[in-house]
Amino acid sequence: MNHARLNVALVTVCGKAMRDVLLENVETPYNDIYQAILAKKCKLIPTRGRSVLNQHQIQLVYPDHPNGQQTGTVDRFDLSLLYTLIRNVSTVPEPTTFWGNDLQEQPTDSSLGASVQRIRSYRNLISGHSPDATLKQEEFENYWFKFDAVLRDIENALGRQVYCSDLARQETCYLCL
Repeated sequence: MNHARLNVALVTVCGKAMRDVLLENVETPYNDIYQAILAKKCKLIPTRGRSVLNQHQIQLVYPDHPNGQQTGTVDRFDLSLLYTLIRNVSTVPEPTTFWGNDLQEQPTDSSLGASVQRIRSYRNLISGHSPDATLKQEEFENYWFKFDAVLRDIENALGRQVYCSDLARQETCYLCL
């Protein structure tokens, strides 16, 4: 049950925080995230070399629409896609250990980039690369504490106080499995 609760918190609360980070840090001169994504298409899907986005992500970000309009919504973007877009089309500064690296060596870095990197790392450890769906109570409490800390850092950076209270509700809400 602990593993499921962490996954729900990752997808819902951390996902909401990552969406807000992306939407609050749109690169100028673009008015919204979709203009920024469209302007960075050559970077995200280069004609030569490896694409930053996989096929599923390309469909979400650049859906086939007759008049080329963006019909997708950021609410459909998962943590991996949100992380990739924050790295490539937002103004969020890179963490001190650089994008893609573990932040265990930099526990004091509370920057927005470090918070985004930590959520990605937690997602990989808990969901992406977990050998099974079990988690001891001590591990659960340790991750929950880390979630609370990273969400508090994001709250401070964005100037809103919603994510930690959402996380607290997730800790005791009923899970139907």
